[in-house]
Amino acid sequence: MPQNVILLVDDDPVFTRFTEKILTEGGMKVVPAFNKAEGLTKFEEHHPSCVILDIFLPDGSGVDMIKPIRAAVPKVPIIMVSGQSEVDDVVRAMKDGANDYIKKPFRGEELLLKIQMVLEVTRTRWELDALKTQSRAEEEYKLLFSLSDRMNKVQAILDQVANTDITVLITGESGTGKELVAKALHKSSERVGEPFIKVNCAALPRELLESELFGFEKGAFTGAHRRKYGRFEMAQNGTIFLDEISEMHSDLQSKLLHVLQERQFYRIGGEREIKVNCRILTATNKNLEDLVEDGRFRRDLYYRINVVNIVVPPLRERKDDIPLLADYFIKRYEEMYNRDSVKISPKLMEMFMEYAWPGNVRELENNIKRLIILANEGQLISEFIRKRQEGSHAAIPAREERIGIGTNAAPMKMAQDPLREKGEGELVLPDKATLKEVAKIAQRKAEKELIGRVLDQTRWNRRKAAQILDISYKALLYKIKECGLNQE
Repeated sequence: MPQNVILLVDDDPVFTRFTEKILTEGGMKVVPAFNKAEGLTKFEEHHPSCVILDIFLPDGSGVDMIKPIRAAVPKVPIIMVSGQSEVDDVVRAMKDGANDYIKKPFRGEELLLKIQMVLEVTRTRWELDALKTQSRAEEEYKLLFSLSDRMNKVQAILDQVANTDITVLITGESGTGKELVAKALHKSSERVGEPFIKVNCAALPRELLESELFGFEKGAFTGAHRRKYGRFEMAQNGTIFLDEISEMHSDLQSKLLHVLQERQFYRIGGEREIKVNCRILTATNKNLEDLVEDGRFRRDLYYRINVVNIVVPPLRERKDDIPLLADYFIKRYEEMYNRDSVKISPKLMEMFMEYAWPGNVRELENNIKRLIILANEGQLISEFIRKRQEGSHAAIPAREERIGIGTNAAPMKMAQDPLREKGEGELVLPDKATLKEVAKIAQRKAEKELIGRVLDQTRWNRRKAAQILDISYKALLYKIKECGLNQE
């Protein structure tokens, strides 16, 4: 069993020597610090098993160290050392997250017992959380690939590349489960016992995202009071998952390209190159090829991250998964919110199967969560009836499918539509038209009407229309030509 490292922050050298002697004899390693700043620095350097904080320190209160320590490592146990007259400070410390406190003076065995207790409690919690995480990960993996043929194809590609260090680009609409695919890749690889670090590139502005990814040195800029380790360092030997990479600023795209090519980087304000040993997975719900053509994404970076492209299909194209997903989310949120068991009626399930789910798995999950919390299926049914009346459940045209290796992956084009329009709103149907073919021309007609309406609203400002429709300018020009739309 590894030796427990105890960080002791106290400005009294006599007390420090006394405590260090007790803990060393108890088989522990002690790292002393004599003020807040030194304590925070040594916390980052030594990753202690437990922290002992004195309340009064030369540069402030030890209580003020609790929140930054908790932010860095939420579950590390913290014991406060207090005097007789510091009751209010002890109360504040416990509210901020301290695990226990001990009053001066104390006996050596009393301190050892406190440390052993908090370490044992923390270890038990870590083990329980690890078991829950492992159980949930296994359940989510089975859920992701258990039913539909479409997801079985995704799993086949995943199995081929899991035990390599190939960079993978995961694409698909919002809410389809791209993060679950990334986690499945990590858990199926040889890096499974190492960290899986996720970074949402759309959630932070450029400056904050750069410091999150690469960290910074003390004094690098105003407010940089201490060194910060970036996510690439946290992901050493593991996997880093860059979600919504299409939203990354062009300057950071250049820096990421350097990391991919050289496998090293500098912290902000740093002079020493740091080597990177982690697998890089990326994801986006945008069409990166269009962004490259528009000059909004680096072409060289696109080729670097698109070694393998896995497309996660939308939920409307794998509806066999809906009953199993619904059952999984019911069990999960019944347990989370401590609610009675809920059964989905055949009527509601039929509506689930008919609905197009533009928000994909995330939208289904939110509906199940609301069903569990409100326990009112009638309200949910009424809402789906309203959506059906408004036509908002109509199927959304699927994008071209690309599942394969790099830029050599050939897109699977949609077959030429056997239906054609005749006159205003009238359709000509071939003799052997199928239901799917009828649905396809209805989708195309709805798409044409929607694009035409948006173009009219924007007075044929094509760039503004492309923004409203959430497609690239180039794609809109193609659609205008395909639909035969003309400005009157």
